[in-house]
Amino acid sequence: MTRPTVLDTPAEVEAILRSLPARLRPDKLEGLGSVFHFVLRGDDKPEWTIFVEDGVCRVEEGLHGEPACVVSMPAKTFIGVETGKKNPMMAFLKGRIKVTNVGQMRRYDKAFYKLYDVPKGAAGG
Repeated sequence: MTRPTVLDTPAEVEAILRSLPARLRPDKLEGLGSVFHFVLRGDDKPEWTIFVEDGVCRVEEGLHGEPACVVSMPAKTFIGVETGKKNPMMAFLKGRIKVTNVGQMRRYDKAFYKLYDVPKGAAGG
């Protein structure tokens, strides 16, 4: 499967984050916390909140609510992971990705189709 080319710009980071609602996998939400904070270092808009409630995903700029997990990484790492160019486990093991709740992050990862792997017929896919 071909992976899209994504530039390291604030607009691309925002586009990736705003694609999350269309990539949500409602069948994979069991045990998932409802609020995730993302802090992306080196970006003009470094703080984002992802809400997953009642089978719906919402993305907001800034940090809102009490998070089930806080995820922190350089914006370049975020783009690399989302586009499939970086291995998220290796980035985590090397300390490039920091999370406050590993269990919730694993559930989060399973709850969304990959940017480059949204099947036809999926919500927004």
